[in-house]
Amino acid sequence: MEKKVKVGIIGCGTIADVYMTNLTQHYQNVELAGAADLFVQKAQEAAEKFQIKAYTVEELLADPEIQLVLDLTIPAAHYSVNKQILEAGKHCYCEKPLALRFEEAKELAALAAQKNLMCVAAPDTFLGAGLQQSKAIIDSGVIGEPIGFTANMTCAGHDLWHPNPGFYYKTGGGPMFDMGPYYLTALVYFMGPIKKISCYTASGRPVRNILGVETRTEVPTTYTAILEFVCGAIGTMTMSFDTWSTSLPLLEVYGTKGSVYAPDPDSYNGPVIVYDGEKLKNIVEAVTEPHPAKIITMVTNQHNCQEEAKMEFPENPEHRANMRGLGVSDMAQAILDGRESRMSTDISVHVVEALNAFEESAKTGSAYIMQTSCKPTAPMGKDWALWEVR
Repeated sequence: MEKKVKVGIIGCGTIADVYMTNLTQHYQNVELAGAADLFVQKAQEAAEKFQIKAYTVEELLADPEIQLVLDLTIPAAHYSVNKQILEAGKHCYCEKPLALRFEEAKELAALAAQKNLMCVAAPDTFLGAGLQQSKAIIDSGVIGEPIGFTANMTCAGHDLWHPNPGFYYKTGGGPMFDMGPYYLTALVYFMGPIKKISCYTASGRPVRNILGVETRTEVPTTYTAILEFVCGAIGTMTMSFDTWSTSLPLLEVYGTKGSVYAPDPDSYNGPVIVYDGEKLKNIVEAVTEPHPAKIITMVTNQHNCQEEAKMEFPENPEHRANMRGLGVSDMAQAILDGRESRMSTDISVHVVEALNAFEESAKTGSAYIMQTSCKPTAPMGKDWALWEVR
């Protein structure tokens, strides 16, 4: 019988359903033992649907067979719940972010280290085929040294579609804390730690209609920043709930020899496009006609210098497949193999510091110098196959 790690879930809200579905149907190295919620009925409903046990939080943390606990509570509770999980002697995987405050994240990291436990936060989308392939291309040197990038998440706001959008406009919400972790984690995974952040914020519509009630937002709804990475790359990042329409790319990395157009960092799959700058250079240099001919050659050959990369990593056939739980499965495998999970505590803390850095820089009008560092792992091997259809 193959080895499995028993997992418990705390928090049975909206996002819990996809996690429970995937952990019970698509990941072969975990066994979902049970779930708990402050609202007992929610835990009971989840237990009935997925044929697992309904616990109280205290019962779940006291169960000696559960090694890994998935924290799916609201972000404001992440710090306190994650601390409880670690104090109970269990590995912790948390929905993003690890904590709302940098000091809290550092405290959790210290406690995890003291107890020799893993404590990390989502997103795990960087483990999907799209971002894994992008990372492999960057590491290979095909585009040369990364010198620039852009990362942009823009929409008109969650109040237009979300069934319960209030949280997104309160402290701990907003476009940066909600969507920033996806983009920051991808960028850090691609290029290593961030060195410096300068940010500006705005609130395009400071009063939103939240379920029929006119409500004033507590957080900025647009962030635009310049980031400098330790590797020397510099670029821009925009997170906005104020943008009705745009043609901005989601995520691109620019190197000395070419570029990588990565897929949406909020998804697990998607095409990866590589632009070969060296190819264009050779085409243009081969032109012997006067100067205008070189310009025309450069413009007309742009599309001939890019192509979709062949995926070297397992890709779900459904382009928009929601593979949430991939990071939990990786942590479970890490427990079985005696290694660290690919999403490390250091990366999770670094991202929390960066999230707070945007706020700090915008308030002070000065660049924020990052204090923490991290070391992303190499791309996964070709035999990676935690996701399966049962």
